[in-house]
Amino acid sequence: MRFLFLSIILFILLTRSAAHAESVHAPQREMDALSEFQQTDPEFAAFFDAFALNEVTRQGSLDAPTRYRAILATLLGCQGVDEFRAILPAALDNGVTPVEAKEIIYQATAYLGIGRVRPFLTAANDVMRQRGVALPLPGGSTTTPETRLEAGAQAQVDIFGDGMKDFYKSGPEETRHINRWLADNCFGDYYTRKGLDYRQREMITFCFLAAQGGCEPQLTAHAMGNMRVGNDKTFLIDVVSQCLPYIGYPRSLNALQCVNKAAAELSKQSGGNTMAAKELSVFPIGNKNDAYAQYFDGQSYLNMLSLEQVIVANVTFEPGCRNHWHIHHARSGGGQMLIVTAGRGYYQEWGKPAQELHPGDVVHIPANVKHWHGAAKDSWFQHLAIEVAGEETSNEWCEPVSAEEYGRLK
Repeated sequence: MRFLFLSIILFILLTRSAAHAESVHAPQREMDALSEFQQTDPEFAAFFDAFALNEVTRQGSLDAPTRYRAILATLLGCQGVDEFRAILPAALDNGVTPVEAKEIIYQATAYLGIGRVRPFLTAANDVMRQRGVALPLPGGSTTTPETRLEAGAQAQVDIFGDGMKDFYKSGPEETRHINRWLADNCFGDYYTRKGLDYRQREMITFCFLAAQGGCEPQLTAHAMGNMRVGNDKTFLIDVVSQCLPYIGYPRSLNALQCVNKAAAELSKQSGGNTMAAKELSVFPIGNKNDAYAQYFDGQSYLNMLSLEQVIVANVTFEPGCRNHWHIHHARSGGGQMLIVTAGRGYYQEWGKPAQELHPGDVVHIPANVKHWHGAAKDSWFQHLAIEVAGEETSNEWCEPVSAEEYGRLK
């Protein structure tokens, strides 16, 4: 059993190392896009390339597709259409699909207006035609004129919490129609579309607002929305860092200030309990769970308490963090036990309602049952994970918990 566990750790570390190497080399197409300046402005091209396409890309842990989605959204926000046209081929070569690129442009209309978005849609169509992409792309709408308001209002609640319930009915009568449009148009028409999930849509909205500047109240609100759907503070700092070369220091520093303000406000709303796991548990949280990061949404920490007799791990989740659906396979015996030590979180088996967890709760996870567990949106969460001995045991990691499903939890 111990050999199997250590073998899995080694495999994941090697896989993540390869993925990191791929993300580091992903900017080659960006270098090609800047090649025209190597003749006319060689010194500028040299130090900009060294910074933006080497030093910056080695900072943080965003994968290549996420990094490019953020950059495309940022270029929309700052109106960098020439750079957008140059970067889009690199994005498409590094994991961003044509559908995702188009969805980023479509959603920008709600935050920038068609007057500022039209040139980007034209540029994207030109690039895609040159690459042989058949247009139009498959439709992505999931609503009808009759359902868009209800679906959009639910999306607002899923992302921002119960305080947004029936928000479209609120406000002075003379401007109430704007709140309704936010629900049925901004969220009902765009956020409910296929192609991007809530986490990705909140991230690109954060980028639109950060890049255009002057929207700090909305930027703070959407930073909180990001954190509620699992894009934690560390993730948002990584996003700002990767986008800094495209919007400069002033707007990047403003964005970081909004991220800090959003994190503080979430902590305040939860009565300061977001630090419960660090303050209340007697078990050290250990190091960032980099070996398993690809199977978690949000930041987790891992401290192996025992590799002798019984394997026991202390797993800590930042607010909004959860692992993917997974299965502990075994021919006989097997499974896992969770003992909650701090914070508030959830455990859910496939096809069953989520179970809210608190310190002292014990969860017996049978072998061969698909499930997930993780923190609530507004609280740290910590549990001991105890392997149950069995024969022919293995772990299977499945798809992430959807942001929509997670967003419905309190």
